[in-house]
Amino acid sequence: MPELQKLAIVGAAILGSATVILGIIMLFVFPSSAELSAGFRTPIIAFEFARTDADLAFLSGDGATSRLNREMMNAGHRWDMVFPFAYAGFVAMLLLQVTARDQRWLGLAIPVALLIIPFDLRENIILLQITHALDNSDSIERLLAELHFATWLKWGSLGLSIAALSIGLLVEKAYLSALVSAFAALGIATCWVSGSASAIAEGMSAVLFLFFLYFSIGSGVQTWKLFSAKGKAHVPVHE
Repeated sequence: MPELQKLAIVGAAILGSATVILGIIMLFVFPSSAELSAGFRTPIIAFEFARTDADLAFLSGDGATSRLNREMMNAGHRWDMVFPFAYAGFVAMLLLQVTARDQRWLGLAIPVALLIIPFDLRENIILLQITHALDNSDSIERLLAELHFATWLKWGSLGLSIAALSIGLLVEKAYLSALVSAFAALGIATCWVSGSASAIAEGMSAVLFLFFLYFSIGSGVQTWKLFSAKGKAHVPVHE
């Protein structure tokens, strides 16, 4: 097995574990429930895909609940400044694994995956600016327009990266992994086509959670096989 492939396997296991751990931490840091616009169930998804002031009613005003929701959002987004390094790096490592097995063309998708990091950081900055504006009862119209653009730069890069991964896995006849990846990429595409419809955005988020969980577990299993093989010639990447 090429050394690059071994590095990608171990890197994916580390970053995949970090993605799951950080994701669980943020579940307890972000608000878990609120009075949201129709179709939304998760406050952070409602915030990311907000288009109007009314969509952010649960964060607006001087009430104790609204202030607490803003504080929890700010705390969550501080964690989210680290999160993209984990999950975008994880996707890049998955792509690197397939690239190292003679699908060199997939290397073109690795920079796209890494672009998720600055795009997500920019989105987080805008989200923090919005909560600051709401603290001061300032207008957020311009910030909401910027948020929409930044959000879809992030999700679009993630969707393209996962779609490329799906194609690479399909070529290798790793059909289950290719199918999981295809569903994740299709979920992002469907959300975009729908105009960020609330219910579809929530569904997309759930599908992405399953994608990261599936590949995180798979990467951990691969790494265990790699270190337990002790000289065996081949460690399958994904079944």
